[in-house]
Amino acid sequence: RLSPDRITTPLVRGADGALHPTTWDEALALCASKLDALRDTPESILHLRGFGYRGALAEASNYLFNSLGAARKRGSLCDGAGDAACEADFGAPDHNDSDDLANAAAIVNWGKDLARSSLHLGLMVRDARKRGVPVLTISPGGDDNDAFTDARIRIRPGGDRFLAAAAIRRLLAGDAVPPTISERTRGFGQFRDMLLAYSEADLLAACDATPADLDTLCRWMRREAGNGGPTASLLGWGLQRYLRGGESVRFINALVMLSGNMGVSGGGAYYGISSGRSLDLSWSRKAGTPARTFLLSHLARELAQADPPVRFLWVDAFNPVNQSPDAPALARAVEAIDFTVVVEAFLTDTASRADVVLPCALVLEREEIFGSAYHNCIAYAAPACPMPGDVRHDFDIARGVAERLARPIPFPDREDVLRQALRSPHLEVSLEELKATGWTKAKRPSVAWAGLRFAHPDGLYHLPEALHMDGAAPATPDGALASDYPLHLLTLLAPDYVNSQVGLPGRQPSGDAAPITVQVAPECPALSTLDLSRPVFIVSPHGRMPVQVQTLPGIHPRTVIMPRGGWLAHGRSPNAIIAPLATDMGDSTAYYEQRVRLEN
Repeated sequence: RLSPDRITTPLVRGADGALHPTTWDEALALCASKLDALRDTPESILHLRGFGYRGALAEASNYLFNSLGAARKRGSLCDGAGDAACEADFGAPDHNDSDDLANAAAIVNWGKDLARSSLHLGLMVRDARKRGVPVLTISPGGDDNDAFTDARIRIRPGGDRFLAAAAIRRLLAGDAVPPTISERTRGFGQFRDMLLAYSEADLLAACDATPADLDTLCRWMRREAGNGGPTASLLGWGLQRYLRGGESVRFINALVMLSGNMGVSGGGAYYGISSGRSLDLSWSRKAGTPARTFLLSHLARELAQADPPVRFLWVDAFNPVNQSPDAPALARAVEAIDFTVVVEAFLTDTASRADVVLPCALVLEREEIFGSAYHNCIAYAAPACPMPGDVRHDFDIARGVAERLARPIPFPDREDVLRQALRSPHLEVSLEELKATGWTKAKRPSVAWAGLRFAHPDGLYHLPEALHMDGAAPATPDGALASDYPLHLLTLLAPDYVNSQVGLPGRQPSGDAAPITVQVAPECPALSTLDLSRPVFIVSPHGRMPVQVQTLPGIHPRTVIMPRGGWLAHGRSPNAIIAPLATDMGDSTAYYEQRVRLEN
């Protein structure tokens, strides 16, 4: 059944300030004319493409704006810190094939919510537990991992690196790292001296863990929990959303390496891979560099300070006004741009501010070839249902603009793009074969870093150079008094939707409806000062919003959990009170560093 909120025809903003239906010819011609006027100043054109839609044909907008030399984004709102950490450690992001989890004797899950994300991986972990493989979950709590967990360690938000460092320190203090491993690392001596300079007690205090917690982790990592076999480590995409998020990933990777679980079947550190790494997507990458780049974590500030200003904005597969920190400021910055085009299926917080909205097909309505950010399979997606109304494929939308430019940009044929995507050294399948079978597996080693040979020029694993203790105690990175904002705000994935997919008028309350629900531990100190029969607000140095408070056992007592994805238009977006902060590496966004308080 088609949602009544679905956009099925192009919309153009009229003189009255409202969006009105128009034809594709009029909408695309208007977009082309605006680009023609700015073609000699590509720095005034900004292309923002997200990851709401991936694949071979999905690269069409990149091809169009790379051809124009337009400005583009840098950094990420999600996994960039962890990607950069894996680059620093291994020389390239990679991990064992996900099928190799079947060979693990134990699994340590660092913060991945297997009930809400990576659902296929959750099924694999569930099957492993049925075979007797124990699973240890490490997190601040608030996840739905109970059905995937045999034991838990609850830590302070952002404390992952300290717990990993404590486990490594115990290995080093006991001379438990054999030369066959230490000799395959760079800087082992300096790394050993650095960690042994910290006490085990100080490292545990920094993450609010106990000596018993450390004993548990060491048993799992030393293969004692898995009957002497290897331990696989799963790294969630939340533990890197702190100022030192990259460092946390690096220390977990180092623990896997030094405990003897790297480069072996059944072991490894699973963070993530590029979903397009086994496809040839080079058709979209024109030679040259963008006119300039804008840092995503600070997009509102960079747009406001841009000189010359951005005059044309194109957004696709992305809802930045909703998903970026300092959301109200970004909304104002987008509204100040002369002309904004959003390719979207619904009037999101971003699309509602556009001058032109171009309705795109959704995944079940369009043809595509996909990779994965976690496994090595390539899938062909045929349309499962027709496109509604006058909706178009993203590829045809970008091509339609390119053809209408005064100096048209030639576009490749759609089928040629699909065929080129399969001309990869990692694939041996034709388009016809892929269509017939639906999927194929890329030729990749089932075990990453076998023989402890890594992608760095020296072939070694590169250990972290430092452990920063600046996150060891509550503080506010914006200079506000920590005592005024004693709680960590974690905006976790909601259980029934992804990011801002929910929020349509018929599904998300607004106005006088009940406010969004946040969760805290029964022992949260804020509860002693709250009257829950009166209105409650969550407050940061950047804003406040009404909330309902629910208690949930197992959450770290100085943590507030709020589902992400609520819409700014409905007063339910956590990003309205989250400051723009960048991670230590990878130009990623440190959402989870935000401190808040609860008050009446």
